[in-house]
Amino acid sequence: MIDALSFKNGTFRYLDQRFLPLQEIHVETKDHQEAIEAIKTLAVRGAPLIGASAGYTVVLGINEYTGDKAGFPAYFEKLIADVNASRPTAVNLFFATKKMQAVYDANFENDSLETIFAKMTDMAHKIYNDEVDNCDKIARHGVDLIKRDFADVLKTRKLNVLTHCNTGTLACCGIGTALGVIRLAYEEGLIERVISAESRPLLQGLRLTAWELEHDGIPFASISDSSSAILMQRGMIDFAVTGADRITANGDTANKIGTFAHAISAKYHGLPFYIAAPVSTIDITMAKGTEIPIEERNADELRKIFGTQVATPTTPVVNYAFDVTPGTLIRGIITEKEAVVGNYNEGLAKVVNA
Repeated sequence: MIDALSFKNGTFRYLDQRFLPLQEIHVETKDHQEAIEAIKTLAVRGAPLIGASAGYTVVLGINEYTGDKAGFPAYFEKLIADVNASRPTAVNLFFATKKMQAVYDANFENDSLETIFAKMTDMAHKIYNDEVDNCDKIARHGVDLIKRDFADVLKTRKLNVLTHCNTGTLACCGIGTALGVIRLAYEEGLIERVISAESRPLLQGLRLTAWELEHDGIPFASISDSSSAILMQRGMIDFAVTGADRITANGDTANKIGTFAHAISAKYHGLPFYIAAPVSTIDITMAKGTEIPIEERNADELRKIFGTQVATPTTPVVNYAFDVTPGTLIRGIITEKEAVVGNYNEGLAKVVNA
């Protein structure tokens, strides 16, 4: 298993994904501000991994506290606010900080700070371990759905699958969400080849997904984001599966920029488009995708490629980090509880409240 993230003896250790695949650099810190910066700069990234990192970042913050119990509430409030401000779109981050807040709310009045801190550390570990377990369950539900949808095709041949961005161990703690589905499907003999879209401008598909697939010995080819349509047109892709950063009540899904275009093309070519994500990614407080805050990142992410200037410094840029795929384009949303197909308003509410 790829060692993407760990927390031992009060130390947060992560694989800095900005340097992959050319350099494998692990960073250790006990400073919660450094951990926040790692989330902001995409040194750690992927919705479930961000959630786990957020939990451990809170633990780092409380471990740094040196005051008395009376001063802790104000300190903790600012700590949670700082962690929440690191990335606005990935709802898993807020899921994690709410879990940490709940531990505080339930125990602050009666417990010592030492006891509260121990319980918060246990919660952070639980958030991480739950993500690992969720990946295995998502993979199983996803493969079962693929087997049903492609029962006739699989009698004569294996399938070619498109994925976008990175949804594997580097993003999810465990085997991955969408990439976890692909891994298990390959193990069970369903997959011929994976098509990994590059995922501009930070190339998570080209750098990270390709690295994971090569690490596992799974046949793949990397493509430019704009190539998926011609591959679908030529019968070189049978279906697509991606992850998600936030899913609204009606199934609208925010994911890495470029996902929406793949989904439109899949719909045109009559191919299933699946989303694989843990229940923590579902935000039923939002009715539809237009309510999702979409992060707009620094223009130099587009004007430069790994520090090399490819456009003039004055080139105007619009650099949205995510887009929103309407639920009407999505064949199924695969969670650790079940694969929801059809009425998302009803089905997603069911899995969230189960």
